[in-house]
Amino acid sequence: MRHQRLVKKKRIAKWPGGVPAPDHVANAVRYVGSAEHKNHPTAAGPPKLRFNDASPCDPRYSSFEEPTRALRDAVRAGMTSDFVGSFPKYVWGPLDGRLYEARLVNAEQGWYKAYPLEKFEELPEDTEGVLGRLGPWQL
Repeated sequence: MRHQRLVKKKRIAKWPGGVPAPDHVANAVRYVGSAEHKNHPTAAGPPKLRFNDASPCDPRYSSFEEPTRALRDAVRAGMTSDFVGSFPKYVWGPLDGRLYEARLVNAEQGWYKAYPLEKFEELPEDTEGVLGRLGPWQL
């Protein structure tokens, strides 16, 4: 008998009690990227693109100011999952008309890496309609 691993669908969650307000959390988060998704030099260091399963990041973002701004806007809009300590495990938000999923990679510092969503099945459960708060985007 084959065992299938059940994958729990990610979801946008209500802002939890006991953590600072969205503006405070947004000001603390930062996009740091991952050299494993770069085929060009960036603030994440020399490129180390994994060719087998990593999609390369857009070379326009060799500095991380714009992705960090988009991440912070998404946190302020409440486009977040459940929290791990002081930060959401996942944040969803648009950048240049595409929807990205940012994943917490350092729970102490509030650092994230992000990747574009490409299929409808990758969208988080969104019972409150939060994903439309920051304008139009596409997969």
